[in-house]
Amino acid sequence: MKPKIRDILLKSPSGKAEEWLARQKNIEWANGLNPRLAKESTVNEIGEKKHEDPDHFRDRFVGLRDSKAFVNFMESCTRCGICLDKCHFFISTGDVNNSPVGRANLVRKMYRKGNRLKASDIDLKKIYSYYYQCTECRRCSVFCPQGIDQAEITRNIRDILTEMGMVPDYVAATLAQVFKTGNNMGLNPMAIGSAVDFVKEEMKEETGKDIDIPLDKPKAEILLIPSSADIMVNNDTLKGYAKVMHALKKDWTISTATAEAANFGTFANERILRQFGDMVVEEAVKRGAKEVVWGECGHGWRTANNYVRYKLADHGIALQHVHQITDRAIERGQITVDRNKNDDLFNYHDPCNLARGGNLVNEPRKVLSAVVRETVEAEYTKDKTFCCGAGGGLLADEKEWNESRAWAGWPAVYYSWKTGANTMVSPCAIDKAQFPFVIGYHKVDLKMKGLMDLVGFAIEV
Repeated sequence: MKPKIRDILLKSPSGKAEEWLARQKNIEWANGLNPRLAKESTVNEIGEKKHEDPDHFRDRFVGLRDSKAFVNFMESCTRCGICLDKCHFFISTGDVNNSPVGRANLVRKMYRKGNRLKASDIDLKKIYSYYYQCTECRRCSVFCPQGIDQAEITRNIRDILTEMGMVPDYVAATLAQVFKTGNNMGLNPMAIGSAVDFVKEEMKEETGKDIDIPLDKPKAEILLIPSSADIMVNNDTLKGYAKVMHALKKDWTISTATAEAANFGTFANERILRQFGDMVVEEAVKRGAKEVVWGECGHGWRTANNYVRYKLADHGIALQHVHQITDRAIERGQITVDRNKNDDLFNYHDPCNLARGGNLVNEPRKVLSAVVRETVEAEYTKDKTFCCGAGGGLLADEKEWNESRAWAGWPAVYYSWKTGANTMVSPCAIDKAQFPFVIGYHKVDLKMKGLMDLVGFAIEV
């Protein structure tokens, strides 16, 4: 029986649904439908070696029995199937292995063998394929009666795969850029400086005022961590940060060494996640910052909130999200906004890692309500929000992969579109790249903005 929610595929204005559904001829048809593997040279750049060795996987996998959480997730599933139609990749593909229970069962079969597990029992290509069609969004865990978190199972498996060099080219290449430059886009200090000067000139033209974006300012009290995409692509988001800091007369700076709110280690392994988090901590300590303010990035805030925060606290440095600062400032009347400058109907989309991993649900809504004329909620919001379809390192712009992520992102766009909103709002760098692509693919009349973009439009400086 086809889950009813899959009917939304046929409601796409793209006219491509029947063709997409016609490809789904068997329950494992999506095996191999994943971003391409990284080359050995790229794997070496992130400190790993390429060796697709089933024996290595077996040894590391058996060791996962030392994790109480992993053992619980393996043992407690009752195969009730509640998670099936909660997963955007199952909705889009209909492949049972592309569901939380199906994906977990691929490794649960190996888990059941215990120490009897042989290398010949392990299909590495199949495991890679399905475990890199999981966006680590954690939506399944909200609905699972046992609280099984497939995202954590995925992270355990990817940790092993990354050690073996089995990581998507897009993820590995992005990680390599961070090791080289401190940011996902590979921007050197000169490039960052040029981009920031351009944004400052635009703000001068728009406001008639000199609004600074300080770079590498010595001894600044606040170190702001933007996404590198804010610097090069999402300039209105960067303007929003700058205008809030200007209005509050904050002593702040951006470091050209750590101009990245994202942490793609989340999509690879724990070692890299911690290394990237530690880079921010070390920079904050070196600069003598009293506070770190995080910019708009879903998974980046999750890692900051759950790892970086405690490392910073060891040095007496506080951590806040830019939405928290903005929310309090508006509430206290420290900044003035004109909501008439955003005269439209806006739907707020909760990024997965803010709602299900970052404890940031109410502040963004309060900020949005303060800076726009009218808002509307979608059917699935907050902890039940749908993923954009490109989290977990799946934003790769590859011909063979793009159609898959276009359909994986359709549930989120569909339910936003269904509200009648003119603009979808999301404070996540990946969403800002993915949703315009999905909206365009499905030919939906919907615009996309970041939350700090709208703050920047409404604030009076």
